[in-house]
Amino acid sequence: MFDQLINRWWIIAARGIVAVVFGIMAFLAPAKTLVFLVSLFGIFAMADGFFTIGAGLATNWLALFLEGVVGGAVGIVTYFFPAAAVMWFAYLVVAWALLTGVLELAGAYSLRRVVNGPLARGEWLLAASGVLSLVFAGAVTAMASAPLTPFMWTIGGYALLSGALLLALSFNSRHWPRTV
Repeated sequence: MFDQLINRWWIIAARGIVAVVFGIMAFLAPAKTLVFLVSLFGIFAMADGFFTIGAGLATNWLALFLEGVVGGAVGIVTYFFPAAAVMWFAYLVVAWALLTGVLELAGAYSLRRVVNGPLARGEWLLAASGVLSLVFAGAVTAMASAPLTPFMWTIGGYALLSGALLLALSFNSRHWPRTV
């Protein structure tokens, strides 16, 4: 699993790039209609989910694969059923962030267990991304009825920070020594 993660660092980088682009778009267009925001989130969650499924399959890593399935499913529901998703948007985002956070923490723990020692100097980046997702879920829960612009900036800020952590993890993993 560890060597496969090193070989496929670019999948994690692509996931980080998608998150950063989404975050920038969220800051540049916060006043758009909620349907646009829901569709944009749907596209982000689908892309993030599909890249994560690919990474999970490529590395034979169940927690990563399940994170991708959840993200992809939330993205598909959000994108293809926007009228229903508008009513449930904050709840979808919270559910997605909670599950993503828990699964990223599980993935970081699994990575730490596989590599007992200083080989994976950056697994804390995955754990930090998991903690960030859990904090983000709490923030969205607290501001579910907030005006649109601050709500969208919160989502954009999360996407930027999460994307930066994933990019740092991907570039860090490129330089990990091989175990086998």
